[in-house]
Amino acid sequence: MRLPACLAACLLAMLLLCAPAMAGAAEPAAVPPDPAAAGDLLNGYNRIIFAFNRTIYSWLDSLLPAAPEPSPSAAPAPGPARVISNLINEPLTLLSSLLVGDLSTAWNAAERFGINSTAGVLGWWDEASLRGYEPVPADIGLSLCRMGVGEGGYVMLPFIGPRTYRDAAADVILVNALLWTTTGAIVGSGLSVQTIIIAESIEVAADIVATRQIDPRAKEIHFDNFDQMRANYLVQRRHRCGRDTAMTVAAAPAIP
Repeated sequence: MRLPACLAACLLAMLLLCAPAMAGAAEPAAVPPDPAAAGDLLNGYNRIIFAFNRTIYSWLDSLLPAAPEPSPSAAPAPGPARVISNLINEPLTLLSSLLVGDLSTAWNAAERFGINSTAGVLGWWDEASLRGYEPVPADIGLSLCRMGVGEGGYVMLPFIGPRTYRDAAADVILVNALLWTTTGAIVGSGLSVQTIIIAESIEVAADIVATRQIDPRAKEIHFDNFDQMRANYLVQRRHRCGRDTAMTVAAAPAIP
């Protein structure tokens, strides 16, 4: 199966641009006052993709009924989004935490996956949270960060949202490796053109959903203001890389 063209182009550009920065560079200790100083070499491109993503998700939001504000004491809402989170985030958190020796987070992810996959019916209900096992999402990008790999720069991915070069490369490569393996095993060879087209379409859709889901905190940042989104994303990634649970939000530059 092929890497979707839009993600392939992004990945190639990221690898070429971030190679010098990723050659052993350490993660910065503090967030610079100006988010643009973080290395947004693709500023013009990023703003175009930001506008594209904002249009797409505004349109999708207009098609879906507004969700009620959750009560702090209410149980997590069941649904397919919970299943996706259970099947993607928990195994990924387990693997990523083991890579850096974070056994407590790895064990929490394993327990959450076991509880939600059984009592929660594959994660449709978040039974683990109700039993006191709160989600602590982690990913390969954070593991690379804790190993000393620099973030490289900032990029907006089509349909997916904000990433650093390091995180985008890790997310896209991981998801596509899994999808190639899974789809290849299911589809096999010698099939009709129609079947191959259907399989490719499903793969592209799954690619976008899975890659976007890898960093749920990034997915929750709204497409309201480009500078604010960039600042918020970089701040939360750097805090999480430093194992700091505080979610400080950087102030957006004034808009004339």
